[in-house]
Amino acid sequence: MPKKLLLACLSALTMMNAAAQPAANEKPAVERSTPFDEPENGASRLLLMKNGNTLFFTFTRKKGINVTVYTPAHQALPLINSRVSSWKNKKMGAAKLEGFFEMNGQAVVFLQQYVHRKPCLYRFLFDGKTGKLVEEKLIGDLPRISFGQGYAIAFGGMKMPDFSVKKDPLSDYYAVTMLNSRAHETGERLRVIHFGPDHKIINDGYFDTPAGNYKYINLADMHVNGSKSVFLAAFAYNTRASGGKDSRFAIGILPAGSNTFKSALLDHTDDLKLRNAALKFNPADSNIYLLTTVYPKSPGAEAIMSRDNSIKLALMMNVVNPQTLALKRHYFVKHPMLDKYAQEHLKYKKKYQGVIQDFNLNADGSVQLLMEEMDVIVHTYTSTSGSGASSTSTTVTTRLGEIGISQLSPAGKETGGYAIAKAQEARVALDIFDLNKRNQSNWNFRGKGITGNNLSGFYSYDFFRANQKDYIIYNDYAINKENDNENYRSKKKVNFAGKTNTICAIYDGKDISKTYLYGEPQGNESRFSQMEMISRQDDGRSFATMMIERKGREKRAYIVWVKL
Repeated sequence: MPKKLLLACLSALTMMNAAAQPAANEKPAVERSTPFDEPENGASRLLLMKNGNTLFFTFTRKKGINVTVYTPAHQALPLINSRVSSWKNKKMGAAKLEGFFEMNGQAVVFLQQYVHRKPCLYRFLFDGKTGKLVEEKLIGDLPRISFGQGYAIAFGGMKMPDFSVKKDPLSDYYAVTMLNSRAHETGERLRVIHFGPDHKIINDGYFDTPAGNYKYINLADMHVNGSKSVFLAAFAYNTRASGGKDSRFAIGILPAGSNTFKSALLDHTDDLKLRNAALKFNPADSNIYLLTTVYPKSPGAEAIMSRDNSIKLALMMNVVNPQTLALKRHYFVKHPMLDKYAQEHLKYKKKYQGVIQDFNLNADGSVQLLMEEMDVIVHTYTSTSGSGASSTSTTVTTRLGEIGISQLSPAGKETGGYAIAKAQEARVALDIFDLNKRNQSNWNFRGKGITGNNLSGFYSYDFFRANQKDYIIYNDYAINKENDNENYRSKKKVNFAGKTNTICAIYDGKDISKTYLYGEPQGNESRFSQMEMISRQDDGRSFATMMIERKGREKRAYIVWVKL
């Protein structure tokens, strides 16, 4: 090869490698705490407080709730232990996290627990400076459920009695819903209680459809607008046995000064088979954006998502004025630019089929869809003993695959899209909108046995928009990061989180570059994040989480503070 041609090739290769790495001033800044032992039993959460403190919670079966306060200088104060008095601490693993917020300078934890077969919602208040438990209070309960009633509810197509908590993102007002699916009257099944920052009730009302002619009502999602109102979206439906098969979206608002909901039906959802939903309020245009998955049986409802071979779904956006309940517009999502990117770069033979995990609203009314390939697989095993008796066992895994980001105009037309190859396997069944819900509710309670081996909190990804760039954070094997081939088939499947490193992928509107968030690993080193513990600052570019560092057989944990 001529010398000049060789130099030109080497120069081009150097430029390509340089383009794949972010500039030094673009790399995120990371600070870490002093090391501690990874909490391998229980569930952990972080909360960044407005006073600069970081509160590290560990919920355990043996000791109750442990809280470590990190000062603004990231120095740890002595651990504070608080035992739960409302139920036996060993039942902590059966509790359900319903909310985890800062309110009025305190850390507030909402836990749902069955006590004597009654669904109960408890509120725990922790001092934001010391981490000490200030109050433990029962704020709501639902009728006791016998085994027979629980069986009838589950197999009768109804939802189990349940609580939900939502906080206003712009204030410390919040609301609690109580779903009593066993209530005889439809108008008494979904109760909404509106609270102020001082945790006093400011409103209380029951939701129902305008004519009250739907027997079953399940909460889809809600938004709290300070002290002014609570907006709610619900699935309303009848079965053939309860007045004729019919279903649609119902929306409503509980205004201040009134204990009666104003409600309406979204007629365009008539007879649509709705599955999942999430809503957000956009302060820029004062509209509610209600995003829902739909089984594709309606005109224009193209199946763009697949959770497994049997569940194909369309995606519909509804934009609603929350005060008048008027529908501003609605559209079914299509993402041909994301499809094209996946086919050209990741070498897809078909269209991108990832499910919706979350979405972001922008001031101009545009929307970013955060998607992820998901495949839930059921494995059934049959074994035969020496005596000839056979037994079967079933396990479930979820493949969390390629990341897809689609940008939509205010009218719903796609203006951009890209994808990142990734393959992870969680030993649990996961569902749609997992990113939307996992940080402030739900948890993976770790411990012994099969149910304690749920490490899905280390999988999937998180998304940040800062510095006019997209930042995607996820855990992956180093071999996948070093592999420049974008073909998704070339990526090794991650089924052991302990051997991964946290990757930060940066998209500048044209190219994607990748870096190790916690530094390049040497040898068999691993530094990975517990994704479900990510706690964000209000600036949108700073967050904290727990990072695990492995060097050979040595493993230590750190709280890390990251600025993009």
